[in-house]
Amino acid sequence: MKYSLCIEPVWEKVDFYDRIKLAKECGLDAVEFWNPTDYDTKKIGSIAANEGIAVSDCCIADAWTIRMSWDWSIVGPNVEKSLNFAEDLNTKTLIGLSDDLKGHADCEKLALIENLKRSAEMAEKKGVTIVLEALNSNYNHKGYWLDSANVGFEIVKAVNSPCIKLLYDVYHMQLMEGNIINSVTENIRNIGHFHSAGVPGRFELRDTEVNYPAVIRAIEKAGYDKYFGFEFWGSKGDDTFSVKDNLAYCCGK
Repeated sequence: MKYSLCIEPVWEKVDFYDRIKLAKECGLDAVEFWNPTDYDTKKIGSIAANEGIAVSDCCIADAWTIRMSWDWSIVGPNVEKSLNFAEDLNTKTLIGLSDDLKGHADCEKLALIENLKRSAEMAEKKGVTIVLEALNSNYNHKGYWLDSANVGFEIVKAVNSPCIKLLYDVYHMQLMEGNIINSVTENIRNIGHFHSAGVPGRFELRDTEVNYPAVIRAIEKAGYDKYFGFEFWGSKGDDTFSVKDNLAYCCGK
């Protein structure tokens, strides 16, 4: 398994593009970030290539503004634009989001399935996987519709495309469902990326209620060989120490 770091919430006083080199120096295999329209994606791709570190993923363009269940006349062009950003970054994974809870829940589910089927046709041509992210609606994203990995897996299975997977965020799903190891090992073929942070607080992974080394061992034993992402806020006052400590704690790097 390979390890990526979301460079948005760490080293916040350091220039964004300089964080790529810092991640490499800490021993990460890849970096990731949120909205590609906020940055120069060609520059990110170039810096990462020069540093010898991959870009594991980023969000679909303006993912919080354009949700994957919206009208296809809006979603389709946005997916196409995002696939071009992915090419700049030489990344093979894009993150999409559901809408917030509005009206009948079945309507959201059906709209996601239909749009993801259409998106899969576009993504397949580029060799890109779109991962739909489930988030917690108890604390960080109140009102967000897809707050269950179980429902996310149902959607992925309904779309039935190798280019559509679930982003399993251990932090969010511990807050919503628990049962992490059983959930991920039984559905590993439907997972395209992982995120992680300490529970509670969304800080470092050590000394929290999730036994991350055990979770990671189970994921690897299940045959997952893609990226496991760290997406946390540092609480120690030294993000370089926090990043290195996460790697050492979780995988002995």
